[in-house]
Amino acid sequence: MDLPMYDTLLSLPLFQGMSQADFNSLLQKVRLDFVRFEAGSTIISAGERCKSFAFLINGTVESSREGMDGKLLYMEQIEAPFLIESYSMFGRAGSYQRTYTAVTPCSFLMVDKQYIYTELGKYNICRMNLLNILSGRVQQLDSHIWTLEGTDLRGRIIRFIKGLSDTQTGTKKLIIKMNDLATLMDATRLNVSRELNALEAQGLISLRRKEIFIPALENLI
Repeated sequence: MDLPMYDTLLSLPLFQGMSQADFNSLLQKVRLDFVRFEAGSTIISAGERCKSFAFLINGTVESSREGMDGKLLYMEQIEAPFLIESYSMFGRAGSYQRTYTAVTPCSFLMVDKQYIYTELGKYNICRMNLLNILSGRVQQLDSHIWTLEGTDLRGRIIRFIKGLSDTQTGTKKLIIKMNDLATLMDATRLNVSRELNALEAQGLISLRRKEIFIPALENLI
């Protein structure tokens, strides 16, 4: 394995902090599958069973998820490095919640989930990294629920978009009818339209038919 790839693997969230000796030992016991996807390829489909930890090591992917019986579609672009839906690996469902498509040519490292039990669990640093990843997700959701500032209409719209996002930066797209968004926001269609147009005038979003495009979520929030 060449040095740049070796360093990339050590920088992935599950392996951060591992000593080179432990990592070399792990490489001899764990099968690492490297998969490349061309732009436009479907990588993972919503509802697919989580059989492997999927690490995006380079490139950009777009995740998408439907809600409200198909009345809502949320899409966001995710940059490497990123671990896809670590929170979906365990628990009752055990399946992916979103569909992932390659925006650019990208590479993934796939690690079969069985190795979490047989090999990776033997290393304290891997166990702690996994706990930190899962705990971070729970804390993010808990903070979102209990953060009550911004309860005016603009604040509710931003909180709604933020809550749909797996990452709090980058490009997002919300496809929804204005009437449906107004119902969710407990506001009139006219007031929601005015607020969205004000955000567009500030350069924070772009409005298209049934679509709200957010070029950089970090600027919106």
